[in-house]
Amino acid sequence: MRNPNGRPIATALAVCAVLIVPWAVPNLGLGQGGPLAKRSADLLTAPPFDRITLTDGTTLDIEPVSPRPLPPYDPAKDEKTVAKAKAKAKRFTPPPEGNVFLPGKEPKKDIGPKQIDDINIHIIGSEAGDFNVRRVNISSLEYFEDRLLVEGERLSRAGDYAKAFEYFLRVKSRNPAWKGLREQVDDLLFREGSAALMRDKDHERALRLLNELRERQPDYPGLVDSLAAAYAGRLGSAFDQGAYLQGRRVLRDLEQTAPGSPLGKEWRERFAAKARALVTLADGKTGGDQLDPLSEALRVWPELDGLSARYAEAFRLWPTLDVAVIDLPRPVGPWVRSPADARTTPLVYLPILAGVDEEATRGRLPGQLASALEMTDLGRRLILDVRTDRTWSDGSRPVGARDVLGALVDRASPGSLSYQARWEDLVERIEATDEHRVEVRLTRPLLKPEAWLLGPVGSAQAGPDGLVAGLDGSRSRISDGSFIPESTTDEFAVYQARAADSNGQGAKIRRIREHRLTDVNHALGALVRDEVSLIERIPPDRVAGLAKAKGIKVGVYEHASIHLIALDGRNPVLRNRTLRRGLSYAIDRKALLEETLLRRSIDGNNAQADGPFAKGSYADAPGVKPLEYDAGLARALVRAAQIEMGGGALKLTFEYPRTPEALAVAPKLAEAFRASGVELRAVERPETDLEQELRAGRRFDLAYRSGRWTEPAWEAGPILCPGYDAPSSAGALGSIASSRTLQLLLELERAPQWPEARALVVQLDRESRDELPVLPLWQLDDHYAWRTRLTGPGETTEHLYQGIERWTIEPINNQ
Repeated sequence: MRNPNGRPIATALAVCAVLIVPWAVPNLGLGQGGPLAKRSADLLTAPPFDRITLTDGTTLDIEPVSPRPLPPYDPAKDEKTVAKAKAKAKRFTPPPEGNVFLPGKEPKKDIGPKQIDDINIHIIGSEAGDFNVRRVNISSLEYFEDRLLVEGERLSRAGDYAKAFEYFLRVKSRNPAWKGLREQVDDLLFREGSAALMRDKDHERALRLLNELRERQPDYPGLVDSLAAAYAGRLGSAFDQGAYLQGRRVLRDLEQTAPGSPLGKEWRERFAAKARALVTLADGKTGGDQLDPLSEALRVWPELDGLSARYAEAFRLWPTLDVAVIDLPRPVGPWVRSPADARTTPLVYLPILAGVDEEATRGRLPGQLASALEMTDLGRRLILDVRTDRTWSDGSRPVGARDVLGALVDRASPGSLSYQARWEDLVERIEATDEHRVEVRLTRPLLKPEAWLLGPVGSAQAGPDGLVAGLDGSRSRISDGSFIPESTTDEFAVYQARAADSNGQGAKIRRIREHRLTDVNHALGALVRDEVSLIERIPPDRVAGLAKAKGIKVGVYEHASIHLIALDGRNPVLRNRTLRRGLSYAIDRKALLEETLLRRSIDGNNAQADGPFAKGSYADAPGVKPLEYDAGLARALVRAAQIEMGGGALKLTFEYPRTPEALAVAPKLAEAFRASGVELRAVERPETDLEQELRAGRRFDLAYRSGRWTEPAWEAGPILCPGYDAPSSAGALGSIASSRTLQLLLELERAPQWPEARALVVQLDRESRDELPVLPLWQLDDHYAWRTRLTGPGETTEHLYQGIERWTIEPINNQ
């Protein structure tokens, strides 16, 4: 035999043995060794090669042969072998016996495709060129694809599923129909799915892998049992987490996958038993105590006989609104010390005035205690007439002048939870001239005295904690609003509607249950599953998607929220203006807003801030340049401030609340401050706790705050200084890092006329650009959402429960 150039092939090639056909290659497993196990570690990166073994035992690595795989080979049909046999047969031909030659042609036999008797090979690393080898002289031919499959199988058995998949993927890229590939991939899916189920307890991943195998090979041995076990594991997780709707869907999938499975029957009974236990808990109870376990039972297993009808009747008697909120008030009382207080106080306590316009001062607005307000002595004397038709929820007596008197006195008393330092400074004398009239004398004329009469009024008989003692010695909260606080825990707050008055006026919703859900996904999931019917606030990037959800409506609050970082100037480090400028330059406001909060481009109401007041308001100074981002300049300024203060380390604490926006951006803000050269410790806090402490004058360094502030002329102080109304003993005014800002605030407090006050707040906005008493961040539209079985919420609202007396709600349809 010769190569195409006429050179003789080595003797080893001339004595080769028979080729083993491709599907006869032994399936080498772990520990079998053999030629397929050699050099397997290089197979993913190595150029493809086949391995040929000759009849004398010589093994050669060759470039991949073609075609792949070679067609079957039968030595008995080798053309040269047949030719030799025919030549030998001609030497001796036996005489015919009888008449064996019949007329007609012998029929042709279908012998299939012509086999390939020799192949061209190229030995890797050889300079001899290509050689032609007869297949009768080849002992075995090991394909590169088979090597990949063997190594992939070894890795799969060893539990390295990701690496095994890479080997199988390379086989697929070379030849998707390669014999054995499909079986190995099926085996990999089963092994990895089983490991996720049994070893990792990752039922979601196990289901994904095993369901993929079911689509490929429904009758794979053991698949149905493994799928049933995976569904059961997922059922257990959903059941333990209280996600009963999801659990029932998984149960249906289990029963469809494995009809008649004992696991399916077991879980059906477990759901039903849970629902029966809740129904038993409701037996013998009335009102909300009966409705709550029935509502829970309906969520667990609505198929329980008689449950739907019993729940519907209980809900008809006690229609209940479940609300997802960020935080709960601690405690509920006639004061506003946090956003949670601002949300719930209007439910429980009526204000003296419901607004600052003429309609309110003339007593024409509903939901207020004043029937008239008269101002004399250039606004230094206020005469309040109190309505006579409102009683306290315990039925003890009507709301009167002494209650209004007590509320105004408490606001001037440093030991009270409703204390306001500015009010104490304003008040000269407060007295009740009769049962329905209160007179207030002030130390000086005020720009807008009505603004100080918007707060809630509690009972004059209540103690400092807002509780009223009963005849039996018990202490409880009573209400002059539409709802009465029923119970409060760390996770829930329940409010019960007061009975309708003599005119039949009263809330149609009998109970409100607030659920504290700080995890955004949990809160939105509860709304989608109809576990709550109203959600207080939606992250900006989730609004568009939620608005498309079936059975859900989205609304927006009338006023955008302002987000900023408060600074405590009582820390000498933060009184350094160079440092404050460095911290401001470290914040990439536009990127954080677009990439983290909005996940879209900014617009009119959703934009980075250039000061502490809302864009477009009368306090928004024209011509103020936006606050810039410059990481290099931030580092330089922080370093300069460090040198100015003696070169020591700059150590600060950054506190932020558990609100959707703060949780999203606070870690990135903290990282930006650290990158500028500040040693920063970030601390997450419940929103109510953090805001109450800040307003009480507690010391801090940096604090993330947000609010829907609407009136800069008398809210500028609390915006720029969280403890602006704290007792003087707290020294909260010292937290204003800029002495110029403090000067402007004090001038604003004593501004006698509106033009002067307006000019001062505009000046505050303009000078805050450079003085940085706070670090402005951005303003955002705040959204809320509700289920369509709740009717009454508007597309825009001033506060969450506005007009709740007219709202109605239908029972849950949880089938």
